[in-house]
Amino acid sequence: MLSCGCEFDEDETLGDVFIDADGDLGEVRRVGDQEVIVHYKDIPEKDTTVVDGIPCTTALRTVIDIAVDTEEDDLVRIVRECLDRRLFDVSEARARIAEDDMRDRRGAKILGRTLDAMGTTDPPRSA
Repeated sequence: MLSCGCEFDEDETLGDVFIDADGDLGEVRRVGDQEVIVHYKDIPEKDTTVVDGIPCTTALRTVIDIAVDTEEDDLVRIVRECLDRRLFDVSEARARIAEDDMRDRRGAKILGRTLDAMGTTDPPRSA
């Protein structure tokens, strides 16, 4: 069982295994006629949530993880949508990417540069 609670059949054979940009194990698998990439990461509990009963990563952690493989314009669009939908805010993102476990992650650095380039700030809180 993985830290996300996912379980895999022990008889499954591995697909093409690789090390991703952050040094984590990844695997390309076929599910029916679709190719999927499975990432094996030790994800802290603060980066997980449950949506409709399914454990998954938070929107912020997902953005950090996909940043290394996402075109700059697409990442700006994704971050803007997350901010507009209040899935996370700028302060939360900046605080998370400054934490020890994120300081050397390429995705966290890319997200930080993206936030800087976007000129993002949190709206003032109303009293």
